[in-house]
Amino acid sequence: MNKKDYPVADLSEDTLNKVKSMENELCQQSADDIVLIAYKHTDRSVKGAR
Repeated sequence: MNKKDYPVADLSEDTLNKVKSMENELCQQSADDIVLIAYKHTDRSVKGAR
């Protein structure tokens, strides 16, 4: 994966808090530490996608 093809999404503070909340919920449901990563969808990122 090329970082230029999948730029990290610029999330609002509210959206980031929701992602962190989801991470915490998933961690509580499993024995693993879960990290969610948000990428921005671009036309370039879907080229060559399966």
